[in-house]
Amino acid sequence: MKSREKEPKPIISSSPDAFERAFCKRLNQTTYEWLEAKIAAGSRIEDIKYLFEISAAEIARQNNCVPQPFDRYYSQYLKSKEVKPVAQKSVKVYNKLVRDKIPEIIEKSGKTCTVETLTDEKYIVMLDAKLTEELAEYQESKSLEELADLLEVMGAVVKARGYSWDELTKVRKKKHEERGGFEKKIMLKEVFENVSSQAESKPSSQTKKQPANAGKPWTETEEDKLLDEFDSKMPLAEIAKEHGRTKGGIEARLVKLGRISKPETANR
Repeated sequence: MKSREKEPKPIISSSPDAFERAFCKRLNQTTYEWLEAKIAAGSRIEDIKYLFEISAAEIARQNNCVPQPFDRYYSQYLKSKEVKPVAQKSVKVYNKLVRDKIPEIIEKSGKTCTVETLTDEKYIVMLDAKLTEELAEYQESKSLEELADLLEVMGAVVKARGYSWDELTKVRKKKHEERGGFEKKIMLKEVFENVSSQAESKPSSQTKKQPANAGKPWTETEEDKLLDEFDSKMPLAEIAKEHGRTKGGIEARLVKLGRISKPETANR
């Protein structure tokens, strides 16, 4: 009796491609398509993995290949679904007032920008800030260009606050006439108060107040009244009070009018 020859053992392929070809032939889907369909149907990953491992083992056994791990295809799926990061734009924030054509110049350079049209109130606030900015830039560079920028902003401030350039010029000229300019390069260093002259200019509290008509010219009517009062023996003090003059002034007038020869003879 002849011995039966042993059948050769089938060659088992460990190539992933061999398994994937067998998988596609059996299910008419690639491993990736099968996985994507299950996920799209809403199946849980744990259930999909369990079903894949059972199917893979049977397909591999029937086609003499090594079943591939579920994670191999699931990781590929996750990578394919990753949201690719959008290239970040380099952004520089300014938030400041700029000249009217600046946005157009930026666009022509191939860049983009965002702008805001300001309210009148915010515009004036931003103008004041721009004035400070331009002054600082001039102080740093001392250039004619920065002076021109400063002048441009000044013009905008004048208009925004309801004035005109002519009004500004008139005010400048008036102050120049009253106080001068800066051509003489004068630097004021110190100012001293002259205490003595200041005291002389103030009336002393002890100085006697003069009558209202003291020192004023005499009229003919007032002189006639003076003579009548003197001839009626009215006291000299009362006459002085009546005329709003000093007693000495009354005596001097009586001497001039020939009523007395000298002050001592007047009514006391």
